[in-house]
Order: sequence, then structure tokens, then C-alpha cells
Amino acid sequence: MAPRSHCQIIYIMGVEGSVHHGFTPILHSLALKQHSDDGHPIDVQLQPRALRAALFGRFREKRTLDDPSLVADTLTKLCPMDGRRHVIIEDSSFPCGQEGDPRGYRFPRQHFWLNMTKEEIASSALAIEHPVNLYKFVELYGVHAEIKFIVLHRPFLETIASHMDWDESIVRHSNLIRGFMLILRRFLDVHDAKKEGKMAWTIVCVERLMSQSYQYESEKGTQIDYEAWNAARQHIISHLIDFLGWTQKECDCFDYWKEGSNKMKAIKEDDLVILLDHMKAIEGVWPPALVLQGGEQEKQCST
Repeated sequence: MAPRSHCQIIYIMGVEGSVHHGFTPILHSLALKQHSDDGHPIDVQLQPRALRAALFGRFREKRTLDDPSLVADTLTKLCPMDGRRHVIIEDSSFPCGQEGDPRGYRFPRQHFWLNMTKEEIASSALAIEHPVNLYKFVELYGVHAEIKFIVLHRPFLETIASHMDWDESIVRHSNLIRGFMLILRRFLDVHDAKKEGKMAWTIVCVERLMSQSYQYESEKGTQIDYEAWNAARQHIISHLIDFLGWTQKECDCFDYWKEGSNKMKAIKEDDLVILLDHMKAIEGVWPPALVLQGGEQEKQCST
């Protein structure tokens, strides 16, 4: 396998409904523009089968996550000793897939989570393992690869509304998502150490990518402040470049940007009251606040 400096695994982390489908193509496009120190393009792998088999047990992988042979085989496939720098991008959400998902997760989504409190979900051994145990992932692969987490946050109500038909009811779905927010936050708090002076994770506030955040009313009706919108996008790209240790900032990253549908208007009034209580109860937990290298706290995303 390649040396650690030539193997970078980027996990786009977020709960279900965080607009992974919109953000992942941005990062992928940006990665494809990068070059190694010798000027050659880097090897970019998006959602590689080998990593998904190893982390999630998909594709009939029967070995456990911590099986030494599985770790060695996976790293050899992801980052071979070919002189190139390898960048691996994964973006599976938390939770991931549906009950009885035919893709065959090692630790699949469980129905009984719907009858638990968010604290009980966050303490559930099966939930911590789903879709992958992040602590074990870092322990096993961080020795051989530089692992970076990009945390996605979308405003709470939009996140919940995006999958409002899942998990029997929008209220139960909301509670399940809060449980996984707590799981992720606990992991990030432990994984906040800045190894070798570098940040282990950063956060992207998805609303800053959305056109609706830059709308205003004028005599001509609803308009978009494209200058502010483009400036915000470029700021995020510049931050990601610095965070990942890349160099090339120019790309057509937003050509395939998808904002997704906003289903908030479909939330029933009675459900909305409960969801607002859910949102209030998660304040201070999610979204996580990013502490920069100088000790300064990054401005919080919109809740």
C-alpha cells in the first residue's frame, strides 16, 4: 500500500437529509482538478466498492471491520504503491438505507430504534455500529491514511422534511435523526484533536450553498443576489482547499449542483409543534461548532 502521505480518505459526514447528493459532486469535481507535487493528476475514487464492502459489509463481505486481512486488502486496492497520490471519497449518511435494505449492511437499520429516545438510540450498540463504527474506522485506517471528515449541516426542519415519509411518521423519523446527531456529535468531540497541527474535521453549512438564502424582494419580484451567492460558494471552496491540503481552487464544481426539494410546507401543523420542540432540545448538540486552529470558534450554522 502507498505511504500515509499518498492516501487520503475523505468522509462526507451527515445525517440523512443533509443534501449529500448535492454536495458530493462538488467535492468530486474539485478533487479531479488537483495535482500531486510532481504535476501529475491524483487518483480520485468516488464511493469505491472496496471501501464500502470493508466499512459497511456490503457486496457480501463477511469479514469483520477489524479483520487485519480486510484492512490490508482494502488499503491495497484503494492506495496501491504506484507513485500516485490517492484521494478516496465516501458519503454514506447516518443512518443509511432502509429497513430490510437489499444492499446488505453488516449492521442494518433497526425498527426498534423508532421506539427509543434519542439518548437511548445514541447509546445503542447497534446504532453506534451503523452504518459503520467511526471510532474503529479511524483506529484501523488512520494509521495508513490521512482521514478527513467534512460534516454537512442543513437546517433541522428541512433535513427532517426531506424524508418525512420514512420511519412510520415524521415525528419518529425526527427522533431517529436526533439520535444519530448525538452519535455523530459524541464522535466529533472525541475526534477533535488536531493531529500534526491539522484539523481532523470541518463543517459545511449547506444553507450557504442554497439560492434561497440569497433571495430578496424587489419591484421585479423575487430576485437572487448572485454576487453574494457566488462569494459564499467560493469561500466554501477556498476553505475546503485549505482544510484538505489541496492547491487548485478553480473548478466547474457547481455545474451539477442540486438543491433538492423543500418539503417543509407539507409538514402538518400538529407535527410542526413537536418538531420545533425536537429542534430546541438538540440545540448545543447539533450543528457542532468548529473550533479553528487559533482557538477561535467558527460561526454556527443556521439551526
